[in-house]
Amino acid sequence: MANASIRCPRDRGGGTVNRRLVTISARRCPVFFRTCFVLARRGLAAARRVLVAPRRPRWATLAAFAAPLLAAVALVGVLDSVRKWVLFLIGFGAVIFFHELGHFLTAKFFKIRCDVFALGIGPRLCGWRKGVGFSVGPTPIGPVPPSAPEAGAAPTRKIGETDYRLSWFPFGGYVRMLGQDDLDARKVSDDPASFGGKPIWQRMIVIASGVTMNLIFAAILFAVIFRVGVRFPPAVVGGVIYGSPAQQAGLRTGDRIISVNHHPPLGFLEFTDLATASALDSPGQPVSLQYLRGHSARVYSVNVTPRPASATGLLTFGILSPVSLRIAPLTPAGRRQLRQVYPAWKGVGAGAVIRRIDGHPVRNYGQLDYWIQRSGGRPVRLEFSSARNGQRVITLQPTLAPRPGVTHWPAILGMYPLVRVQSVLPGDPAAAAGIKTGDRIIQIGALRYPNIHTLRAFLLAHGGALVPITVRRGDHTVLCHARLVDRHGSGFLGIALGYDFLRPQVGAVTTAAAKLGIRSGAVLTALNLGGPNGPSVPIHDWFQLVNHLRRAHGDQITLAFAGAAPPVSLRLTRRLVAPLKRIEYVLDLPLEPLLRLQRTRSWTGAVVMGLDHTWRWILRTYLTLRGIGVGTISPHQLHSVLVIAKLGYEVQSRGFTYLLFFLGVISVNLAVINFLPLPILDGGLFLLLLVEKIRGRPLPLKLQSAIQIAGIALLGALFLYITVFNDLPMLLR
Repeated sequence: MANASIRCPRDRGGGTVNRRLVTISARRCPVFFRTCFVLARRGLAAARRVLVAPRRPRWATLAAFAAPLLAAVALVGVLDSVRKWVLFLIGFGAVIFFHELGHFLTAKFFKIRCDVFALGIGPRLCGWRKGVGFSVGPTPIGPVPPSAPEAGAAPTRKIGETDYRLSWFPFGGYVRMLGQDDLDARKVSDDPASFGGKPIWQRMIVIASGVTMNLIFAAILFAVIFRVGVRFPPAVVGGVIYGSPAQQAGLRTGDRIISVNHHPPLGFLEFTDLATASALDSPGQPVSLQYLRGHSARVYSVNVTPRPASATGLLTFGILSPVSLRIAPLTPAGRRQLRQVYPAWKGVGAGAVIRRIDGHPVRNYGQLDYWIQRSGGRPVRLEFSSARNGQRVITLQPTLAPRPGVTHWPAILGMYPLVRVQSVLPGDPAAAAGIKTGDRIIQIGALRYPNIHTLRAFLLAHGGALVPITVRRGDHTVLCHARLVDRHGSGFLGIALGYDFLRPQVGAVTTAAAKLGIRSGAVLTALNLGGPNGPSVPIHDWFQLVNHLRRAHGDQITLAFAGAAPPVSLRLTRRLVAPLKRIEYVLDLPLEPLLRLQRTRSWTGAVVMGLDHTWRWILRTYLTLRGIGVGTISPHQLHSVLVIAKLGYEVQSRGFTYLLFFLGVISVNLAVINFLPLPILDGGLFLLLLVEKIRGRPLPLKLQSAIQIAGIALLGALFLYITVFNDLPMLLR
């Protein structure tokens, strides 16, 4: 084919789709490109037939184009999922392969006969054997008796002793050596090439070589990763949980922790190192943290004693992971909900970075949080920059929220603002009932002036019920009726809840506040500091009330209300002021996690860092097991291959280097766990060899067999427990 021409010829009715003639010279193109030209020409002709077909309905034309497009999108998604699973299985198989390769190479070195080298467990799928070739399905193992060659026939090929096979179930592997059977210790052999016929020190090396190869493999993976570079969250304080050891020690958002116990790491300290230092600490023992604050080069040091977290039971400092100033990608529903909360959110997309707040430059989230707290609730002006949209400036309204770790909104002087509808999910009961964003809930059912906690409790108790909802919209009162969706016995309304801080109207009140004369629905107008005769400051919103109370020095204050509501005087006790410390100003922005590139400049540094991370993960694994033993770590943190596979699939969304890192961690964990002194595991076999060395003879075969059966039962029960109580609930969630 000298030339390939793509032409849109004239249709039967005399019209043309495209009068231009596109001629592509393919005289010297490779066969692949010439084939592409032919396919493109045929595809264009097919498109012409669809477009100019007479009396074809428009919906049919659209369907003709949409169906292949949707099929292609679905196919791409399926192929991507298949690719991720295949990559994980290959990587996990490589971890198993290197483990078994360690056993196999040392056994061969000591001239131990190896009948099977298998990747996977269960029946044989396929394999290869020298002299036999590739075969599918079961095949006999062991030596093949020589057959007498026929007269004039060529000499028979030598049959290799090892069957290299793939088994049906890919999660596992084994090397079957002569005279060594994990399932039956009585299968011994007197052959000099058997496992039991070798000296004890050689058998110890063979047993230990599997975990050794796993550690070498992990160190290689880590070295490659740190030479290429991988992004990890640094040990920066993204926030402190209220009442946590970190808050009591004086740590603040934005503090950069550089070392633990005065041991500087290779590279920078990662957030996982910080979490590990707390989770694996001994109960009641302080940990010394060295950190930097602000622009100062001064290194501060503080002792923090971790405490168990209520949710996980892990020892923790109470430090939240860091976030960046970059806007994270959002789903269409997430963008819609964000615009409902912040109507001014326009022209700022994923990847935009916050550069200034009220004219103050910010370089990290700690500085942004500082100016948000300084705003006192007034609107702030944010300046964004992005490669796609350039410079954008928007004004957003901060709000008050409980500090991290505070589960319920604390009442301010026994008062709550009105509950406000922050956003409405389209198609849900609230939207069908006519409830809108910005409505303030006055009553739902028989519950008047609820707070968020009592409103949620009401919804949980009325699944499937038709309830009247009275809301305040602007200056008008609107009555709506919503049928709550019953979800597992709980009512679902389809709204996001918040508080209306811009209007100083009182919603729910505590019993103590009601006894003082504060009434729901009353509107605050002024705050008198120092009692009824003290200086009066007007109150236009809840932000002003909080700011004045935080600066109040007198013991006596008076709250003034609109209308005929009498003023209320009260004494500022420590109990009344305490809730002010449990709230803070926030901007609920979708920010990406803070990541920093961990990378070395040379292969020597990469190898050193790889060995360092291998050693650290060995310690973490052993300390985790110790924590489970002493009760500082919950057994629910253990997972089997089901969750490992799920995590291996999900981690690939962050990049291929994260999959390599994950496989390195698995390799270290496999090495540590496999060398525990438990029957069936390499550590248990190594322990039996030590006993044999000390006794001068092996244990009785019946006792060895009983130990192995007990080990199988123990590991089977442990696997069943982890799968049923840890893995399946996590996967189902």
